[in-house]
Amino acid sequence: MARKRGITHGDVVGVGLAVLDDAGVDSLSLAAVADRLEVRPPSLYAHVDGLSGLRRDLAHAATVEFGEVLRDSVLGRSGADAVRSFAEAYRGWATDLPGRYDMTLLPIDGDDAERRAGARLALSAVQAVIRGFGIDDDGAVRAGRSLRASMDGFCRLENLDAMGRGDHDADFAFLVELLVDGITQAGRDSQIGRAPCRASVHNSVAPRSSQ
Repeated sequence: MARKRGITHGDVVGVGLAVLDDAGVDSLSLAAVADRLEVRPPSLYAHVDGLSGLRRDLAHAATVEFGEVLRDSVLGRSGADAVRSFAEAYRGWATDLPGRYDMTLLPIDGDDAERRAGARLALSAVQAVIRGFGIDDDGAVRAGRSLRASMDGFCRLENLDAMGRGDHDADFAFLVELLVDGITQAGRDSQIGRAPCRASVHNSVAPRSSQ
C-alpha cells in the first residue's frame, strides 16, 4: 500500500481557497480544510497559525492573484480602453471568486510585506488607468479612489444578489461609461487649470433664496 504523502503549506492554502470558492468566507474553518485534506485539524497547525493565520495566508494569496489580474488587464492600454479593460477584469474576478475577493478587503498586517506588494500591484493598475488622462496629482488620487469605489460597490451588490431584476451587464456598461466620461472631463479640467468637477458642481447648485 502506497504511503500517503504529507501535506504542505501550499496544500493547505490551495484547499482553503477552494473552500472560499465553493462555500464563501463564512464557511472557512480549520475543520473544513482538514476534512478535504483527510487529516485531523490539529495537523494544520504545523503549516498555519490557527484560523487567523489561515485567513492571513489566504488573504495574501488572493490579494496577489487579484493584483496580477488587474495589472495584466491594463498592459498596453490607455485612456478609455484601459478603464474598460480594468473594469471588466475587476468585475470578472470579483464576481467569479467572491470568497477570494472578500479576503482581499481584509486589513493588511503591518509586517505582511508580501501582501503589501500584492496590493501595490492593484494600486499600480489603477494609477496606470488614470495616468493616460493627464490629471494632476490630487485629481488622480480622487479619480483612482472613485474608480475603485465604483467597482467595489457594484461587485459587492452583485455578489450579495442585491441588484434587483434587470440586465446587470447593461447596468455595468453604463457605469463604466459614466466613469470614462467623468475621468475624461477631469483630465480636461486639469489641463486648463481648473479643479476637477468643482466648477460644474458649483454652477449646478442654485443659490438659496433669502428668507
